[in-house]
Formats: sequence, C-alpha cells, structure tokens
Amino acid sequence: MTAGTRRPGSQPEAGRSSPKTPEPTTLRARGLLAGAVAKSLEIGIQTLHFYEREGLIPEPPRSESGYRLYTPEIVDRVRFIRKAQALGLPLHEIKQVLELAARGSSPCGRVQASLAEKLADVDRRLRELQSFRDELARLSEQATNPTVSDGGARICSIVETAMPASAPEPPRERVLVALRSRRRGVPRRP
Repeated sequence: MTAGTRRPGSQPEAGRSSPKTPEPTTLRARGLLAGAVAKSLEIGIQTLHFYEREGLIPEPPRSESGYRLYTPEIVDRVRFIRKAQALGLPLHEIKQVLELAARGSSPCGRVQASLAEKLADVDRRLRELQSFRDELARLSEQATNPTVSDGGARICSIVETAMPASAPEPPRERVLVALRSRRRGVPRRP
C-alpha cells in the first residue's frame, strides 16, 4: 500500500484523520448534525435553519468543517417549539414565551391566555360550521325532487335561495380561508 491509503474498513493511522470528516463519536459528543435532528423530530433541515434565522433557537456551535452541531438543549427547544405549534401558537408568540423563560419569568400565564384565546376562536368557528351545516341540511330537505323544473329559477333554485346575493362570501368559505391562513400564520380577515 502507498502512504496515505488504507484498506476499506481499517482504522486510520493514529493521529491521522481527515480534517473534513470528523469522527462520528466526536460529533455526537458535541452535538447532532442537522440531518439527524431533522430526522428524529420529523422536520426539514430548512426548518431548523429558519428557526435559527428567526431567533427561536440559538446559533448552534459548528464543527471544524463548519457543520452545525445541535446540542441536546437546542433539540429540546425545537421539540418545545413544535409542540407549541401543534397547540396552535404562532411562532411570534412562541418566541415571546421563550424570551420570557430566558429572562427567568414563568411563561405559563402567557401560554394559558393564548390557549384560552385559541379555544374561544375554535368555539366561534364551530358555531359557524354548525350554522353552515344547518343551512345545508335545510336546503337538502327542501330539494326533494331536483329533476323537476325550478319554475322561475334562472339556473338552480337551491343555490339561488341559499343566501342573499349581497353576501360577500359564504360562511364556509370564510371558515376555510381562516383555517388556511392560520396554517400560514396570516392574520384572519374580519
């Protein structure tokens, strides 16, 4: 064998390792690579980088080769962020909660207030959906024989009598728009 080469599966010579590929055990001791964290938390690597850019997690230390090394504390913080998002908290509120905790204040009062607000919003949306369901049931019952001519209807009397023409959008559409915008973090329309 020539100098600098080794057989597959053999260990590198003592004191000689590639500077671009640090030993995996050394990395694990200092933190996890982004791919491992992303896989374990079932998120994308770009999500980790986004949280870093937005100040939700601190900038992780880097390996000699420049790879981000996520410490257990950062991984726990990302896990907290994901759980808070699952409860419906937007990222700007999660950031405020994390900042309160970093200052030594208990953020639970803030979280409880946010959750109460979310609960009221869900209740309101459920009422809207129930109202929409009732309207659909009423229209469905009235339309006993849809194949019979509608008399004076231009297209379909079921649709034409469903809602006043001046309504800006049906309640169902308002709910769907609100749900979509919540997922994207866009404020709800009045």
